[in-house]
Amino acid sequence: MTKRLISVILPAYQAAPIVAEAIQRIRHDVQPTEVEIVVVDDGSNDETALIARQSGADQVVELNENRGKGEAVRRGMAAATGSYLVFTDVDLAYRPSQIMNIVDVLKGGADVALGSRRHSSSEETGPPGFIRDQGSRVFNRLTRLILPGPHLDTQCGLKGFTSQAAQSAFAMSRIDGFAFDVEVLFLARRLDLEIVEIPVIVDHVEQSTVRFIPQAIRMLWDVARVRLWSMTRRYNDAPPTGG
Repeated sequence: MTKRLISVILPAYQAAPIVAEAIQRIRHDVQPTEVEIVVVDDGSNDETALIARQSGADQVVELNENRGKGEAVRRGMAAATGSYLVFTDVDLAYRPSQIMNIVDVLKGGADVALGSRRHSSSEETGPPGFIRDQGSRVFNRLTRLILPGPHLDTQCGLKGFTSQAAQSAFAMSRIDGFAFDVEVLFLARRLDLEIVEIPVIVDHVEQSTVRFIPQAIRMLWDVARVRLWSMTRRYNDAPPTGG
């Protein structure tokens, strides 16, 4: 398989109505021809995978059942062939042009580049949903109590890794759900990788809040599991990674 410069991983669940537009916008906004788009269909029962193929995704990884965003991103990272691997949300709440900001930081020597909605230079278009916005802030505060770290926004859906950093961190990761970001950042710090946070522009999209509270409880439980696994040295049993 031809090595690409940039791989963009799109975890997608029940995304048939939006995945084609996401692929087209990424192709338009990420100018280098060496971009690879990897769509990971997380067990959808609609036509997400079919439409992704028809719309020109370079790879479509299909999971047999819905496993969660963490597993989808992990599988996408494993399949990607680029030197710089970026994942973003299929609803494109972060404009695809910002992918190059992530890549520029990685080219500059960072191992991991994080978009951060809490960065002083970040911008938001449209009002954020109150419950989700406040819930995100509370989650980050509780996360920093359970698993201390310097990052004010662990859940931003725009992150990038060099291929070696991705291989090392994601090979050790275990969390399948939305708290996978916290785990991967914890592992990146444990591996002494250089992590740089950058500002983002967030286009708020309509999202249901029905499942927010149970999701938040599961996320906090998963963060506690990361702390426990670290204390009991379970991450020491992770398979070795290549250089």
